[in-house]
This record gives sequence, C-alpha cells and structure tokens, in this order.
Amino acid sequence: MHDEPSLPKLSIVTPSYNQGGFLETTMLSVLEQSYPRFEYIVIDGGSTDESVEIIRRYQDRVAYWVTEKDGGQAHAINKGLKRATGEIFAFINSDDLYLPGALRAVGEYFRRHPTCTWLCGDTILFGPGRAPEHPRTRVPKSAAHALSWAYRAPQPGMFWRREIVADGFQEKWRYCFDNELYVRLLLRGHRCEHLPVAVAAYRLHPTSKTVAEAAGFDREFDEIAEIYHPHLAGSARRWTLGTLLLRRSLQASAAGDARAAARYLLRSFVVHPPGIAGRLFWGSLRQALRTVRLTKRNGLGD
Repeated sequence: MHDEPSLPKLSIVTPSYNQGGFLETTMLSVLEQSYPRFEYIVIDGGSTDESVEIIRRYQDRVAYWVTEKDGGQAHAINKGLKRATGEIFAFINSDDLYLPGALRAVGEYFRRHPTCTWLCGDTILFGPGRAPEHPRTRVPKSAAHALSWAYRAPQPGMFWRREIVADGFQEKWRYCFDNELYVRLLLRGHRCEHLPVAVAAYRLHPTSKTVAEAAGFDREFDEIAEIYHPHLAGSARRWTLGTLLLRRSLQASAAGDARAAARYLLRSFVVHPPGIAGRLFWGSLRQALRTVRLTKRNGLGD
C-alpha cells in the first residue's frame, strides 16, 4: 500500500442550477470515490426544483455548499475555487459523472509526477439514444492548438494544481470559459499531461448547453480566437488565423453567401497553406461549392 498521507488533497466543485434530475447521480459519483483525501463543494445558483433537497440529503458529506443567485456557471465555479483548500482542483458539472476509481487514479498520478501541473484523463460520452463512446483524447499542446480546436479533451477529465488556476475562469464567457483558460495556461508555458484512463463521463442530453446551445459555443470560440491570435507569432499565428477564416467560410456558406464563403476559403489557404491537409478545409470547400450550386439553381448567381 502507498503511504496515504503522501497523496495530494483534491478539491472538487460542482456548479448547478435546476439540474435536480441529474444532480444526485453526479454527487454520488464524487462522494462514493475510494480516495482518502478530497473535499466536495457544491455551488447552487438558487434552484427552484428539487436540487436543494438533494444537496441537503448529503450535506454532512459536503465540505461546503450554498444556494443563491449567481452570475452563471463560471461565476459558480470561481466561488467554489475560492473555498477550495486542496492541492488539486477540478470541477464536475451537475449532469456529468466521475467513474469509480477516478480520483484515486488522478491522485496517484500527481503523487508520482510532482512536476505535473495540469492533467487530463479520458472521458466517455453518453446519453439517451446513443451508445457510450470512448473518444481518443488529444490534449491541447499549444495556444494555437487550442485556438484552432485541434484538440479533443472533454472538460470533465481536467484536473489542475490549484495555484495555476488561482486567477479563476473569466466570467464573461458563458460557453467557452474552459477553452479560454486553456489558452491562458498554454501561453504561460504550462503543459497538459495525458492520463490514458477513463475518469469521467460526459452526459449529452437535449437540454445540455453542448446540445441545445451549440451555436453559442461556436460564437464564443471565434471571439476568443480573435482576442488571442494577435498574441501569437509565426506559424502559430497563421494556423489560428487560417482556422478562423475557415470557420468564417462555413458561416458564410450557412448564410447563403457563396462569394464570402469562397473569399474566406481562399484567404485561409493563403494565410496557412498546410491547412489544406485538414478536415476543416475540405469541409469548408464542400460547403462553399454546395452554396455556389444552390445560388445558381435559385437564379441568384451572375
């Protein structure tokens, strides 16, 4: 047996608002972890459903909880972060889950790798009407990698040493506050390490933001790329700008503007020629050509 006191203390925060249908399952996925050193914090945004009753049911096992109106998900997580006392910090949303043994696997990794400041375990995707999926994790390796959405690392698998996230999440972002944090950390030189173990499960359901408000994620992602790409240099800056132009091409195609779609596509190729090897480029090209055909068919072309 390993010396238990040598394991780092973990602080887990759950932000929640009117998620009574999922909250108990999420809380139990944390509280029933076989890990000796963790604290659990629940920040409820003033729910009007059964959420508060559920939290009270387990309040003797929760280090801190509150129910009051807040400024949204990022604000709730920041409130929990201020209460956290563990060496390692993570948050699990109130419709997601930690898998059995997750905190043990994470704590052991940090114990064995004392220089690790940021860890990402694998996450299973699940939900009604779909078979569980265990996607291959690709952690964000650079700011350009993150700003080009070239990584695949669902948030529930993320854990950080608390000191590197002490500044918190930027509360202006409703959807992509986690991606924005990754960019800041990568610009500061922090490296995300990969733990090839499934530690969490990400629930996709009709009312989740990921499913119901996907357009919001796209909009904020592009706004963040606009803010940060000038901070990059050389190929990293060209890659990020090229990706942004490809996304604009797709948006123009969706709006039926064939000329703008083609213009953005061409500019993307000029800015970052290696982008031609990517799926996004060919997807943008196919959509642009489809828009051209539809425009001509409808008699709107030259």
